[in-house]
Parts: sequence; structure tokens; C-alpha cells
Amino acid sequence: MRKTALLVAKVAVSLALLAWLLRHSDLTALAQRVRSADTALLASAVLLYVALLGVCVWRWRLLLEAQGHVAPMAHLSASYLVATFFNNFLPSNIGGDVIRVRDSSRLTGSTTSALAIVAIDRMLGFGALYVLAVLAFLVGGPNVRHLAGARAVILGLGCFFALLTYVFFRPGTARRLMSVSRLTRIPWIRERFETVQAAVHVYRQELRAVWLAFAASLALQTLVVWYYFAVARALRIELPLAACFLMVPLCTLVQAVPVSFNGWGVREGLFIVYFAQVGLARDSALAFSLVGAGLIVLLSLSGAVVWTSRSTAGEAD
Repeated sequence: MRKTALLVAKVAVSLALLAWLLRHSDLTALAQRVRSADTALLASAVLLYVALLGVCVWRWRLLLEAQGHVAPMAHLSASYLVATFFNNFLPSNIGGDVIRVRDSSRLTGSTTSALAIVAIDRMLGFGALYVLAVLAFLVGGPNVRHLAGARAVILGLGCFFALLTYVFFRPGTARRLMSVSRLTRIPWIRERFETVQAAVHVYRQELRAVWLAFAASLALQTLVVWYYFAVARALRIELPLAACFLMVPLCTLVQAVPVSFNGWGVREGLFIVYFAQVGLARDSALAFSLVGAGLIVLLSLSGAVVWTSRSTAGEAD
């Protein structure tokens, strides 16, 4: 009941925000911009998205191998496609992570260990987003640095990632925090904490794999930015590349806050604010956000095909 109420609230927030934004926008200009999109550039955006999916799967495989578990790329690719589908059609990205944890636990033999691997995979992705945002903020010039909330988000997340880095590189810190909180007195929590600690300990010993995974994260987040930049060019929007390298990571980080349905409405509102600050029209921001996110949703339907084929195969067995 509580989960249902939360889902309804998130959907209501997204619908209300989208309705308000569309009501105060030039829908004729929006429709014209979408209709006149360059299909060749949209196709290049699709290729960039396929490439970034490939990097995502390779990073996941790298983290699994560091723990001593080997999986074929084809198996992980199928799992990742299903996870991407669930990410886009369930009220949060947790749904996709559940699929990945379930599939990788069959390799690791432990759901907790699989969860630790997926969690580290996630954190590396967010860390790479943060690094891209910081670099764009530093080298993008005054026209980029004045984007609303950029400084506050960068400073706030800087503290968060600094804490995570400290915990990772200083063995015993997490154990002391658990001891102070007295959570180790609960057997169920203590058992799973030890499993996670074991996984983290392996990554401390396999720093080369961790740095490679982080490099892969930087590559895939760069591909995400280029994907959106290709969408902007397809829609004939003169969005500066430096601004795109700051806008996209900031929006991705902010929309991760679970106040709407997968960021819908929040993402569009943020892009409208950012586009206005670099002198671009409201309809351009909406077209950029709706086409960019909508195309990803359409491409994620391939995961539904994989999911259906899995279910059919399971029934046949």
C-alpha cells in the first residue's frame, strides 16, 4: 500500500510538471522542431547509445572477473538489456538493478556479493558523471559556470564522493562506523556486511580492475553526453558542447533524486532552466529532453524482447 502510494505520488509529480511545462511552451514550435529532425544524426545518436551499452556490459564483466567470476558477454548483454528495459518502465532504476543482481548471483553464488558488485558498478558510474561535470565546470568558461545550482551540486557531491573514496581506501573505516551504529549486533546485517566487506577487500587488492572500470565509466558517460549532443544537432539546436558536458551530467545526477517517475518532468524543467541561461529557447529544451529520453525508452524495448524470449524458453524447459 505504501509503495503504491509512493508510485502514484511520483507519477503525479511527473505528470503535473510535464503538463505545466507544456502549457507554458510553444507547442507548435516544439512539434515543428521534432518533425524537422535530421534522421541521419538521430541514427548516429542511436549508434552512440548502442556503443555505450557495450561499454556498460564490459565494465560489469570486468568487475565480476575481478571477483573471480567469468561470464560470456552475450549472457551479460542480454541481462543488461532486460535491466535497461526495467529501468525505463519501472518507477526507479532499482528494478533494473534487481535483474542484474539476480543474474549475477547465479555466477557468484551469493545475492549479497552480486549486490555489492552492482552497487560498485553504479557508484563508479556516478563518480564518472561527477568528474565530467567538474571538468566541464572548470574548463567551460563563465558561460558554463553560471548554470543554476552547478556550484552547489558540485561542492555537495564532492563531499559525498570524498567520503566514499576515504572509506574505500581506508580499511576498517566501514567496520568502525558499523560498530558505532551497533548494527553489527543484528546477525542478518552482520552477515551481509561481512560479505560486502569481502567483495570490497578484493577490489582493494585488484585496483587495476577498479581503475579500468572507472576509465570505462568515464568513456560511457562521455558517450552519453555525445549522444545528447547528437540529438541536439539532429534537432538543429545550437547547444555548445562545453555546456552539454555540464548540463547532461548535472541533470542525470539531480534526476536520480526519487521525487518523480524516472526523472520525467524534473529533467525537462532543468533543461529549460539551463537552455535559457545559454540563450536557447524553451521549445528547444523540451524537444532536446523529450526526444533524447524518449529515444532511449524506445531503444530499451529491445530488453522486453529478450525478457519475453527468456520467459518462453523457461516455459519450454
